[in-house]
Amino acid sequence: MTGPDDPDWRWEFRCEDFVYARLAEQQTAAEALSPGPTRDQALTNVDTIYLIASQHNIWIDMRGRSAGRCITCAPGDGGVPCYTMRGLARLWSHHPDYRPGWNQHVEDPGSATHQEYKQRSTIYSRREAELNAFYDRFDLVQTDTGEHWRCKTCGACGEEQRPILASDYPFAITGAPREHPTCPERNET
Repeated sequence: MTGPDDPDWRWEFRCEDFVYARLAEQQTAAEALSPGPTRDQALTNVDTIYLIASQHNIWIDMRGRSAGRCITCAPGDGGVPCYTMRGLARLWSHHPDYRPGWNQHVEDPGSATHQEYKQRSTIYSRREAELNAFYDRFDLVQTDTGEHWRCKTCGACGEEQRPILASDYPFAITGAPREHPTCPERNET
């Protein structure tokens, strides 16, 4: 653990301060524009970034530790660093106060984060591909106590599963292709 003598101590808060300082500069510049569509769009852009930044909310307890974290903060790091703030800081990567180390996880071509980020895919596009592949071969059958998969070709069924929550991702989606990789009738055609 670092301390006040480390020049990078509490860098995550300097990153956050950097983002809010740049937003304040952008807002001042936008407000100085003549009234009209250009000014309105510039103010909307600032408001949008503020909305994104507001999703990050951390604070320091009396011992100097991070006592809260947003949804994109890394839990293993005690709440920070926050991907939201680091990502927003990249908007001003040309600024002299920007530190490339804030986004090392994205900038390093060997990192998994960089490779995923460069795919330009979202969880929704990956989920859509997975769901389409499942529903091409299987049905998801709802019962009074849960759900199970059923092969559209041969009628084989999987073990009934009870979702943890009503909106929980169906276990059958990933289980069916593993439990029923080939279909006897499908191989004959």
